[in-house]
Amino acid sequence: MKKLILSATLALGVPCLQGADDPRALMLQARERQREGENGDPRGAAALYRRVIELQPESAEAHLRLSECLMEAGDLQGAAAPAQRATELAPRNAEAWAHLGILRSALAQTKPEVLPLAELALQKATQLLPQDVELWYRLGEVCEANKHEAEALRAWVHLGRLHPSLNLRGKVLGDLAWERAAFWADRLKRYEPRREAIMALASPLEADPKYLKLLEDLAREQADQGFLGHAEESFLLLGQHLPQEPGIWENIALVRLRASNFSGALQSLNQAEALKGTPRNSYYTALCLMNLGRIPEAETRLMAILKASQDRESKAFQTTARELLAACTLMTERPQETLDLVRSWAPESESSPRLQSLAFVAEVRLGQLKTARTRLREGLKRFKEEDVFGLARTFPIDLFEDRWSLGGDARRALRSLEREASANHLAYFQRWEACLKALQEARKIAPPRSIDLMLLQANALDQLGRWKESLEVLREGQRLSPDNPTLQNNLGYLLIEHEGNQEEAARLIQAALKQEPDNGSTLDSWGWLLFKQGRFQEAETSLRKAAELNPYSPETRKHLGEVLLKLGRDQEALEQWERALAHAFPERRELELKVRDLKIRIGKQAAAVASPDDTDESLDDEEEELP
Repeated sequence: MKKLILSATLALGVPCLQGADDPRALMLQARERQREGENGDPRGAAALYRRVIELQPESAEAHLRLSECLMEAGDLQGAAAPAQRATELAPRNAEAWAHLGILRSALAQTKPEVLPLAELALQKATQLLPQDVELWYRLGEVCEANKHEAEALRAWVHLGRLHPSLNLRGKVLGDLAWERAAFWADRLKRYEPRREAIMALASPLEADPKYLKLLEDLAREQADQGFLGHAEESFLLLGQHLPQEPGIWENIALVRLRASNFSGALQSLNQAEALKGTPRNSYYTALCLMNLGRIPEAETRLMAILKASQDRESKAFQTTARELLAACTLMTERPQETLDLVRSWAPESESSPRLQSLAFVAEVRLGQLKTARTRLREGLKRFKEEDVFGLARTFPIDLFEDRWSLGGDARRALRSLEREASANHLAYFQRWEACLKALQEARKIAPPRSIDLMLLQANALDQLGRWKESLEVLREGQRLSPDNPTLQNNLGYLLIEHEGNQEEAARLIQAALKQEPDNGSTLDSWGWLLFKQGRFQEAETSLRKAAELNPYSPETRKHLGEVLLKLGRDQEALEQWERALAHAFPERRELELKVRDLKIRIGKQAAAVASPDDTDESLDDEEEELP
């Protein structure tokens, strides 16, 4: 009789009396029912979990599994309390927080008042399970519903970085995440995440045309704002998708020209010209060739532009093409050709300060000092501070008065002016050796009248890697103009970088700051000196102010990143360095490698924080060995 009763009991699925008070046995039976999927009995399993909770009220796993069963049975409201209790009992358990976040986000669809609680739970869950795609997706939606736009942006960016490939509503989840990230970043005026989102959307080989339009708009904005490093990357990506579009290669060339990457610019212009030749393309090709020292090739290009039919595009480059062609003749020591060209272009050339300046230089080189003096005197009336006429204002004006003969002082002034004007012209084309030679010759003719001449000489020496000589010129400049703030800053920075004389550097930079307290370059120098002295908090303050004043200075961003690293704020340092990489500068490749290494380090730190030792806290120590 007893056996019959027992068989009936088992058939009904009721736990036998032998295990009625054994929590482990009850958990096993409940889990078995719960795992049977469509054939399972979530309500029956829930009854068993409730019995376990009566026996072990502190069992986090029993509360969690009870909540899961109730959710499976459609009782979302009833599932909320045990889900929350599970997180209270096991506050570092990822599974418990993930379930609570998903449950609350489901509840919030009909009960908007639950949205704040859903966001809190999902924030905690994503901290503990940073690779869980569903959690980040739900967090993005919940933050949007809560109108927490910055948090929504963060969630979508993180989800996009996980590269989820599953489809949702006919769209790849990764694309959906980056679309939302791009939308919120644009709305919040957040440049970095917007750029990251658009680059991610436009990277696939079969990128949607609407994503390519976003990329084109981004590239143009980057070029306009001076983010030349990023602009080049964006246009290059666009070129991969549209390799037959000449305008893209021209834009790449213009960005590279502005970054002084003349060989790279010429390569892009050649690609554009192979697709479609234009006067615009030919003009910029000539400019690249001049900067690369290939003057005869540049002349051929420029003459072709000037001989071309006078359509609107050709006319737009006529004046500057003439200026460049005249410069070519001077750079190859053909001053008579320079004069002949300027005269042949009259009367248009008479209104160009650059052509009049080049003609003055040519006349002095040819020994035509009287006509040079006349041209200079007329130019001083018309062009004020432009080209050689601005340099001439440092001389006594009576030196250039019209007389029957030219005295020694006037002759020296004219020859000195010619050398200075030539040096400035050569500096424009970054021909530093020739620039330096012209400056040295100018100083042999007459002692320097202006600190600007010495600053240019020091810069030319620095560009040539001759910093000791640059230091000597700046020391000489101190005697001529001891209170010049630009000289004080330049000399102070050179001392920091090469001589290590921090005491003198501090005096010089502080003196410059007293005169120009809001000069971003000088504040950068002061911040860098504080960094060298180990005064990192003060350095941060100075460099942040410098970054506000000069937001597009890669040097300041690099320095600020170094300071933040010393302060143990790696993520902030990374942000500053990535801002620096928006620009083009000589040490960009070196910084790219440092950014890569820093990202790896940050990733390892994040992985350590989210390691199982820290996050997979057992729901219930007694049940840890359950299958």
